[in-house]
Amino acid sequence: MLLGAAHRAGMTSLNATPFPLFLTYEEVTAHIGDVPLDDTLTFAGRRVVPAPFLAPGMAPEDIHEAIRLTERDNVDFLNTTDGRLSFEYAETHLLIIVGLAEQEGIRALGAAAYIAQQIFPQLTVLDSTGTAVTTLDALPRHEGVDQRSFHWLSNFPLSVVPPAWFPRDGMPSVTFSA
Repeated sequence: MLLGAAHRAGMTSLNATPFPLFLTYEEVTAHIGDVPLDDTLTFAGRRVVPAPFLAPGMAPEDIHEAIRLTERDNVDFLNTTDGRLSFEYAETHLLIIVGLAEQEGIRALGAAAYIAQQIFPQLTVLDSTGTAVTTLDALPRHEGVDQRSFHWLSNFPLSVVPPAWFPRDGMPSVTFSA
């Protein structure tokens, strides 16, 4: 369905099967041992291991064969000049993306686009305005709703723009009692 949606939108898909852009350093070292720090990146104070390190020499359309999540929370996409890059993420990954967005004052989708650009420098990843991602400070600013509440607590995908009616400080917690 994602591939069909990309074609209807006039954009091809780089990968029909999504894969995580990165795994946390802790996730990787728990399964394969130490990873050289030169092969890691740091976003919002968290060290991550890019997917291409775990699937060396593989093109985006094949990375899912080497790396995929067992507990996927969401699938989303980023636009590039070559087509849509589909990716999956779990709660741990989302918290890093939203943490970077909050730290830099940008939309969470912009943070994901910046991370993807750092991981895949050969691709030209586009931000939400269709501009090539170059630096964090060049990404559109976000002054809207609380993204942690919208994307993490309410589980809206990163590509969904928070609506104006969504409470700026997030949804209130509701407690029911008998």
